[in-house]
Amino acid sequence: MALCKAEAITIRLQDFSETSQIAWFYTREFGRLSALAKGSKRQRNNFDGRLDLLCHNEIVFARKSRTTLHVLTECRLLGRFRGLRAGVDRLYAALYAAELVREMTPAEESQPPLFELLLGTLRALSGGDDVAATLLAFEARLLALAGYGPMLDACVACQADALPKGTVAYSSALGGVLCRACRGRDPKAIGVPRSALAALGRMADGEAAEPPPGLVAVLRKLMKATFAHHLNHEPRLMRYV
Repeated sequence: MALCKAEAITIRLQDFSETSQIAWFYTREFGRLSALAKGSKRQRNNFDGRLDLLCHNEIVFARKSRTTLHVLTECRLLGRFRGLRAGVDRLYAALYAAELVREMTPAEESQPPLFELLLGTLRALSGGDDVAATLLAFEARLLALAGYGPMLDACVACQADALPKGTVAYSSALGGVLCRACRGRDPKAIGVPRSALAALGRMADGEAAEPPPGLVAVLRKLMKATFAHHLNHEPRLMRYV
């Protein structure tokens, strides 16, 4: 077994035995991976304190070739994002972000921009940034990096770029906006101002963008519906954010 080092964020923990846990990490070097942390629940263990969710770590693991469950050998704490405990809304938002990363990414496929997105989101939430706006930017960018970014500049059904100047219908089921001629393809499509969708598009590209006042909640509703469609279920923590 080869020893590998990675910068990692702990995105899930599960008891394995009375003394050990399985830890899921999203890493800069290897993407999402899981590792058995032997003895991690003991008061005295080989790690830098007990493993905890939403921590920024440097890990070393023994990489196995015949299974995706590796063995954690070292875990050095780099940061705890203590501000997430300042309010339950911040903690739930961070856990929701971790859940989406866990469910939207393939195992052991490195994507450094996605690691940076999660790390930056946890820092923003911990630092006191607006929760709803931070999650909206995270959701839009995650969809784009995962290959599910909605089509916002042309009709997703017919590819026509002749869109209404004011309000445009957005379909989470079809994955983008609809022109007037194709509006009937999704009776559940929601009308959204083009200015708001333009801001959403800039967020998806990783740019800082402010949606029109009062429309963050509408855009988050669209993002939630889009994730639920792609995952074929509603993420467990979605109802809390």
